[in-house]
Amino acid sequence: MNKIWDKVYSNDSSFFGNEPSKFALMCDEDFIKHKVQKVLELGFGQGRDSLFFASKGLEVYAIDSSKIAIENLTAKTKELNLDINLKNVNALKGLPFSNDYFDAVYSHMFYNMGFTNDELKFLFNESKRVLKNKGLEAFSVRNDKDIMYRKGTKVAENIYDINGFQIRFLQNKI
Repeated sequence: MNKIWDKVYSNDSSFFGNEPSKFALMCDEDFIKHKVQKVLELGFGQGRDSLFFASKGLEVYAIDSSKIAIENLTAKTKELNLDINLKNVNALKGLPFSNDYFDAVYSHMFYNMGFTNDELKFLFNESKRVLKNKGLEAFSVRNDKDIMYRKGTKVAENIYDINGFQIRFLQNKI
């Protein structure tokens, strides 16, 4: 999976745009309301949301498995004079933080990667472990109501390869 992301991040430093995602803007309101100070972003990619949270004065920790993503965001933080604690991490090997460390764990589309059900359970348990009591876990995902659901080539249950990206569509059960 790293190879495709390294290629994307090498070829286009603003593949997803430079502005924070709409999801980050929505979460910012909740972060203010719940007095979040320390946030972890899982799979930060090009870092637009991490940069946004850091610009709002939050203590931001951000992890990604792509070394190119780390290099690019390091350069952006220096350029913008922002401080983000960056780590090159394969989250499937565990989050390198102590228990009850963060006020919030944030991810925008991270859980849509081609993880197995067991890997997703592990990732959610790790997020819960590093969250403080009553901490917030904010995540956005694609689901089976998404316009791209069942597009591309089916790789596994609810996982489709779309232009080289393996995307999981979670079940929308209400």
